[in-house]
Amino acid sequence: MTPTSATPREAPPDAVDLDAFRAEVRGFLQTAVPEDIAAAVRAHCLVTREQAMRWQKILHARGWVAPGWPKEHGGTGWSLAQQAIFREEITQIDAPVYENLGIDTIGPTLMRHGSAEQQQRFLGRMLSFDDFWAQGYSEPEAGSDLASLRTTARREGDHYVVSGTKIWQSYGHWANWVLVLARTDPDAPRKQDGISVLLIDLSTQGVEVRPIRFMHGGVFHVQMFFDEVRVPVENLVGTESAGWSVAKGLLVTERLFVARVAECRAALNETPHLAQGRGPNGASLLAQDAYARRYAELDIRVRAMEAAWWPTVRAVEAGHEPALEASLLKLQGNEVLQDLHQLHQDFLGADGLVFDANALSGTPSATPLVPGHAGNLTLHMWRYRGITLGGGTSEVQRGIVAKAIFGGQTTLDQPLAADMSEDQVMLDEGMRRLLAETYSFDQRSAMLGRTTRVDEAFWSGFGALGVQGLVLPESDGGFGGTLADLLPVMAAMGESLVLEPVLWASVLPQQVLRQATAFRGRQEALAALQQGAFVAVAHTERAEPVTATPDGDGWVLRGRNVLVLGADVASRVMVRARLDKGVAGGGFALFDCAANAPGLTVENRRLHDGRGAADLIWQGVRVSAADRVAEGEEAANIWNEALAFATVALCAESVGSMRRALALTVEYMRTRKQFGKSLADYQALQHRVVEHYRGWVHAQSLLREAAAAWSNTSTPVLSATERACRVSAAKWMAGKAGRSLALDCLQLHGAVGLQDETAISHHARRLVANDVLLGDHHHHLGSMVALLGQR
Repeated sequence: MTPTSATPREAPPDAVDLDAFRAEVRGFLQTAVPEDIAAAVRAHCLVTREQAMRWQKILHARGWVAPGWPKEHGGTGWSLAQQAIFREEITQIDAPVYENLGIDTIGPTLMRHGSAEQQQRFLGRMLSFDDFWAQGYSEPEAGSDLASLRTTARREGDHYVVSGTKIWQSYGHWANWVLVLARTDPDAPRKQDGISVLLIDLSTQGVEVRPIRFMHGGVFHVQMFFDEVRVPVENLVGTESAGWSVAKGLLVTERLFVARVAECRAALNETPHLAQGRGPNGASLLAQDAYARRYAELDIRVRAMEAAWWPTVRAVEAGHEPALEASLLKLQGNEVLQDLHQLHQDFLGADGLVFDANALSGTPSATPLVPGHAGNLTLHMWRYRGITLGGGTSEVQRGIVAKAIFGGQTTLDQPLAADMSEDQVMLDEGMRRLLAETYSFDQRSAMLGRTTRVDEAFWSGFGALGVQGLVLPESDGGFGGTLADLLPVMAAMGESLVLEPVLWASVLPQQVLRQATAFRGRQEALAALQQGAFVAVAHTERAEPVTATPDGDGWVLRGRNVLVLGADVASRVMVRARLDKGVAGGGFALFDCAANAPGLTVENRRLHDGRGAADLIWQGVRVSAADRVAEGEEAANIWNEALAFATVALCAESVGSMRRALALTVEYMRTRKQFGKSLADYQALQHRVVEHYRGWVHAQSLLREAAAAWSNTSTPVLSATERACRVSAAKWMAGKAGRSLALDCLQLHGAVGLQDETAISHHARRLVANDVLLGDHHHHLGSMVALLGQR
């Protein structure tokens, strides 16, 4: 809960050792669940009220039943980060999962809006499970449109008389109290006005609770009927007819957990176990490509959600209210969880068509119909179809996001400085000033008509900013920046669709040379790059791989590289060549040579997005031993490391281009009218843009995670497998989301988007091309499949 005058924060989040806290939580939870309840959870049975009560009393005895409550009201006083850790850990054990709206929403509502007497009377009994609460918001004719409610409450002396009906109250059959919204002023000018919040004892005369049988036969919801029910005035929460602000007053802190991030991670972790033994001859179903790719895609989507989750947690801890991020997280978390349950259902096949007779009553059958009671998972698959309806439907969340996008309240229209350090902001501002002066769309269009793809004004300004040595160590004459420092530069260049091969013929060769410490020409080559020279890195081959054959004290290179970006303007070339098998068992070596070396033919090409490239034809090109950059395992490690670094940088360029493409599309939709309305007024089109915005946000989040795999320019901070997962996840998202945006933004622009003179057409081409380069999204999904298989 964010701090208010009533709920002061006990300690700043950095005052707690979170690793020690996690260990404490884990140590308690591992032995806390009674075995009969754990057995029911492992058998995927529905939770009973008695099981929920026992479990809650165990947590209550420990003082952990209300992670989000302040200590003065019987809660833990934990920071939001601690709450998130607790929720992560509790999903990893066999604890019962159920909704307790008294703890999650109604208790916090009373803390903010209730009287001292109400807090004293109700909060403690919520914690102890002596009272269980339902929330009476929705009605048969007022679901998402909550303000249209028809339940009334008229004042008669010291009571309100309530009449009407409420529906879809979660776990209402367990409840003995309900918080109800009722209309106390039918003449209020707006439908949101004249609504009050009342607390109603469900044992009061005139109340009827009818269970609603769910589609799988169990009960999760009820309908409540109120026939002239008399409610004491002291049960009014807040001020009469001012209940709308109370009802809408859930803090971002509380809404964040509706995203079910921890549940998604737990379901993802369970996936390989459920797949095990269900394939042919007892193999895992994940050995089949169709299932493995679905699992890998879900892994990436969970990563994207978690990557967005923790910055949002930190923002709330810092006192911000990231409401837009909360809606995005709810959309993502609910959909991912549904898709995970659907994958699990597909694993089961026909086994998922039956469940144990006792599963609805919370008791594992002595003889399960399906081994491990796995058929009972179907109960939960159907149950979780409802999470995209509760707490604000996915359509409502898209509406919230669309309002922010088209209202100019997102980082499409606002600076990105919140995600940057002070040094990064300064560099980003300098870079954007340079681009504004040298790289307008008209200036870029003029460059496309030239034979060279290097603009002297831009390139000299680029050098003056010091970017050419940004990610080189200080010992090599650079600035000692990290990959994270490079991302804003690449994104800004992506927004302006820079044609110069900054990544391909400056950053990439630097990364090769940075590691090639035994190469004799290393310092000279690095100095030339920092002075503005271009060095192409030939890493693409087709049917004629480049080979190296010994020749005296040197080597002879033969073969062909295709579409080497930057090779059309490079003065030197680095190439990977297969060694003759008779040389130290074969393998690879990296060589450096002049672009005009005898026997090397450079055939210039132009990509469809305007960038320059060349095919390199090696026809007996002789290189000396001094030109050998690296060989064998060292060469392979250098090569792979440099390409991984470049892949993340390329994702940053795509993220920048996506941002500009989205901004152009949104602005066009604001101004373009059809049938007397702007395109931005059509909900179907709004929601399409929301999906592209979500893809852009996910790409940004995964990009940050991938860059974090390099703590500085020389030391990785994660295992090789995890870092490779992060790189492929980022490239998959940037490629898939970028390509989807590229194609659909043309449709949203109409025929004007297909014109060469329209900027959006150039962004579309760049995004499609960037998906292909360094492995398209299909390739990187396959890489994720292989990497996840190593775990």
